[in-house]
Amino acid sequence: MNYNNPRNAINGSLLKTMGLVAGVADMTYLHPDGVKFIEFKVDGGKQSEAQKNWQSLVESKGYTYHIIRTTKEFCDLMNIQLNGV
Repeated sequence: MNYNNPRNAINGSLLKTMGLVAGVADMTYLHPDGVKFIEFKVDGGKQSEAQKNWQSLVESKGYTYHIIRTTKEFCDLMNIQLNGV
């Protein structure tokens, strides 16, 4: 479940009962060629341990995980996915 920043502790608990897991990537991109997990980070931002664990899990299942730091990186990734460029 992709969901960033629950409103409060009660909302966070409710989301956990519905499947929220710590460390899940910010975006899950569904494409006919496969699923891509995308984590957005500011320049110099680092992954938490939960995010590293999530990355290891999805990559072990054969999925792709991308860390995006700039708008250009995101546009380049989408151009490759959408246009094969």
